[in-house]
Amino acid sequence: MKILSPTAHGVVDVMFITVLAMAPIVFDLEPAVDTACFVMAAGYLGLTLLTDFKFGLIRVIPLPVHGWLDLLTGVALLAAPFLFHFPQGSAERNLSWALGVVSVVTWFITDWKAHSRSLMTDNSR
Repeated sequence: MKILSPTAHGVVDVMFITVLAMAPIVFDLEPAVDTACFVMAAGYLGLTLLTDFKFGLIRVIPLPVHGWLDLLTGVALLAAPFLFHFPQGSAERNLSWALGVVSVVTWFITDWKAHSRSLMTDNSR
């Protein structure tokens, strides 16, 4: 069921970016994971600002492309604890799985084909 509009998805993106940026401050993470969180937050912010939807400033990335990048990131976050051998019950593992689940679920419930008004799609009359 596609219950999130592109605008609502943008709100989720802002919350996701905030959690990523704050995680190294709030949780006692390994230094490499701290860096990964900051890099992912910056990447998501860039993606959001470049996407063709209400939250985009320079709307050059089509919304469906943003969606596929979200899904790939979610799958990578779900796989990270296995790939990097995060200890059971560690903050790194729990954060990675929580963010991965949020990313994948958000992908499934976002209406990626919804018409969004933007500078790229609006006709001036």
